[in-house]
Amino acid sequence: MAIKDLSPSGLRDFVKSLGWQSLPDGIVDRLYVLHHADVPRRQIVIPMDQDAPDYAEACELALSKLADLQGMKLADLIQLAAISRDDSVYYRVTSSRSIDEGLPLSFAASLLQGAEQILLASACTVLRPQTHHPRLHRAEATQLAGHARFGHTERGSFVVRVSCPVDAMETPAVPDLAHTNDSFVRMTMLTARNAVRQLVNAIEEDTLNRFVDSQRAAAAPVVSSNLCEALTRLHNDDMRNNIDMSFRWATTVALPHDATAGENIRIPSDYFGRIDEVRQELRAVERDRDDVFIGTVEHLNGEFDIAGNRAGEVVVALLLREGEIIKARVVLNQEQYAKAVAAHLDDRALVRIAGRLRPGRQPRTLTEVTSFMLIGPELG
Repeated sequence: MAIKDLSPSGLRDFVKSLGWQSLPDGIVDRLYVLHHADVPRRQIVIPMDQDAPDYAEACELALSKLADLQGMKLADLIQLAAISRDDSVYYRVTSSRSIDEGLPLSFAASLLQGAEQILLASACTVLRPQTHHPRLHRAEATQLAGHARFGHTERGSFVVRVSCPVDAMETPAVPDLAHTNDSFVRMTMLTARNAVRQLVNAIEEDTLNRFVDSQRAAAAPVVSSNLCEALTRLHNDDMRNNIDMSFRWATTVALPHDATAGENIRIPSDYFGRIDEVRQELRAVERDRDDVFIGTVEHLNGEFDIAGNRAGEVVVALLLREGEIIKARVVLNQEQYAKAVAAHLDDRALVRIAGRLRPGRQPRTLTEVTSFMLIGPELG
């Protein structure tokens, strides 16, 4: 966002969030004038009229002065000012392995999908707390995700920022929220933060079994299997990466007393296996599923035999009846594999698979395949 697009009142509130205060007289010659007790000889001056010819120049001068005082780069400070009315969550990826050349593309896609699912799961928990949400795409949760934005990664590291204007939508008219006027976005972000913090604390304090039992027994559990599944999407087994989650809160809505600005929650690589165990425990209804599935062929991992025939593992994306798309590994014979290759080459083609879908982390395992058929437009 360019400086000229930042509103005068928004800039004023942002500067005040950094500890500056308006002068006793408030407004001087259509200017917001702010001072700070720690730098008595300096003032920050912001024009009140956004359509003034020198508005952008004056604001850049004010923010440059503020950036120097904060020890920040001007571009970084402008970015913070642009999202000062948003609640934001940051996901920093670190690993003992070198990630200087980038992240695997499949993991980057999984990371973004996990970040979206964390929002959806937390919004559903605000609307109706339970240990497993049969469907995440409730209208209110989907609307909130629609207001969220994916931000630029920070320099020198891989950081995904997901932010949403704190006043993006009204509090939904559902029974669990009938007696509150709190921001739905803020409640969702706080729910995500509280759930991850409690989950990490339980792992570190070796009280995970007790914690899972408490969530099962709670009238309003804060951790769901859906949130745990979303968190596992933030991890790559080959990279064995850690995730640092941090939150930045909109300056226009007061924080509750137990929430602190700049809080960081670290999820080490070895925690993700435990988190997946919690996911399975909370989703007690998850069992082997014998069914006929429709999906697409995503990856071909088979091997050629000495005669040049190919068979083996294929990764498919299956559309479940609940509207959820999950990935699964399936081992195919030569005839089935040839059909999988045809489906992979034609992006219009689908496959129909009859088999047993096992529970677990994605990609799951699809076994006991009794039928593997190619379907598509040309086949009716």
